[in-house]
Amino acid sequence: MRTKSLNYSVITIILLVFAGFNVNSQNLKSIKSNIVVEGTSNIHDWEMTSNTAVGHIESQAGKVSKINIEIPIKSLKSGKGGMDKNAYKALNEDDHPKVKFTSKEVHANKIVGTLSMNGKSKTVSIPISIKNSNQIIKISGKQTINMTDYGVEPPTALMGTIKTGEEVTVNFNFQFKQ
Repeated sequence: MRTKSLNYSVITIILLVFAGFNVNSQNLKSIKSNIVVEGTSNIHDWEMTSNTAVGHIESQAGKVSKINIEIPIKSLKSGKGGMDKNAYKALNEDDHPKVKFTSKEVHANKIVGTLSMNGKSKTVSIPISIKNSNQIIKISGKQTINMTDYGVEPPTALMGTIKTGEEVTVNFNFQFKQ
């Protein structure tokens, strides 16, 4: 009889310990996103925007420990249909419909992780700002990317008379509800 009582006590303690660990860890989904991709051409600067990213973060003891983001390429819009089609073609959207980022390390002022697009992946370090207020975690940052590093030929138009630059700057803002 005493053995059964001792076994139940041990099981109860183990469950409480593991339940305590789970309380400190959260898997949060993005509630709001804003991505702006800015680039140049030999005629004028341009930008494409998306509010359709899917993001997940893990938070432990109130600190972000992991970030995963997916951006559907066709969610990027410039307001000019021809430019959008050229961008989707250059990014090889038919075969690789999403740009993905998966963190390896999350620090207070930067994230290090794998950025994947057009079937190519590279490790990048991105300066960020993380703010935690009113049950909302806000993550924002800015990163310059050379498209040719990912096998993306900068788009052209009008039989090559309009040429875009190789580099784009990606500005992002994500909000996650706790």
